[in-house]
Amino acid sequence: MMLSRYLMLMGLVALGACGSSPVVNYYALDDGVIAAARGASPTVLVTSASVPEALDRPQMVVRAADSRLVLSEQQRWAEPLRAAIPRLVAARLGEALDSSGVLAVPAGAPQFDADFRLALHVQQFDVQSDGAVDLDLSWVLKPHNGKAIVGRSRIHEKAAEVTAGVTSTPVTVSERVAAQRRALGRAALEIAAEVRRHGGAR
Repeated sequence: MMLSRYLMLMGLVALGACGSSPVVNYYALDDGVIAAARGASPTVLVTSASVPEALDRPQMVVRAADSRLVLSEQQRWAEPLRAAIPRLVAARLGEALDSSGVLAVPAGAPQFDADFRLALHVQQFDVQSDGAVDLDLSWVLKPHNGKAIVGRSRIHEKAAEVTAGVTSTPVTVSERVAAQRRALGRAALEIAAEVRRHGGAR
């Protein structure tokens, strides 16, 4: 009888511990919105994205004022950034070019012939403690015929508009993610300008 009571008590303790475990929230870098394009060209394959090891992890990372990187165990990415970044850039690039022929191709997947191939190399993708995002993205755009174009997009994106004289509320995780999304979108616009400058087609 004593043993059964003891086991029951330990079971209740275990259930209580499970009930108090912090909830883990998962976030997608993209917003799930796919804009309809009127054309199918130019075609661009976004083939890869390299991401610094400090950021290439499930936990969201915030850079503190003293250069510390603060990892959140409760706020996590739903997929690796090295997979999410090419897909988001491809979506924004397709919108800018009004083309349905802009696709992100996973590593190792079959690749079709395209007007351009685009490789992304993230140098910096820091979220500051105030929610602002600093993006330093180098990229290589290779036309089907011609020399590769090497570019670099350096972007600072605020998490939210701050009105003078008004005390701002703390920035939410969703607002930080939205700022990261906008920063990559601005980089995609710069890449789109290069695609247009080089003809946009074979």
